[in-house]
Amino acid sequence: MTSDLRTTTRALRRAVPAGVVATAVALPLLCSGSARASATDTSVYVWATGVNVRDCPQVSADCPPISGAQIGRRWVTAFCQRTGSEVTDGPYRNDWWVQVNAGGPIGWISAVYVRGGDNDQPVPALPTDGDCR
Repeated sequence: MTSDLRTTTRALRRAVPAGVVATAVALPLLCSGSARASATDTSVYVWATGVNVRDCPQVSADCPPISGAQIGRRWVTAFCQRTGSEVTDGPYRNDWWVQVNAGGPIGWISAVYVRGGDNDQPVPALPTDGDCR
């Protein structure tokens, strides 16, 4: 059994370049400074197209869509969620809003357009208010 382990260890040493091992060891150390920021960031899938990103979690004249900020049918980084004005789209309705960064300005989209939630329910596994940016 011991000789099998030595043979396997030697084979792995030849197969895995030293740079890969060094990167695997150093990466957690390099990322530790951003642990707080990434601990609450979650990827969510936006299932619709042309979803407006807003400055606040509501549909109103006081909170128009951010100019040129629309997203759709892709994964985006989500930070948190909170309640706001209700949005209805076909059979879906929700008053929860998700704060996202889709590669542009950080803003809010209705949870109606996020895969995985139920009507009038928050998106599962996404933090609420306290973790908003």
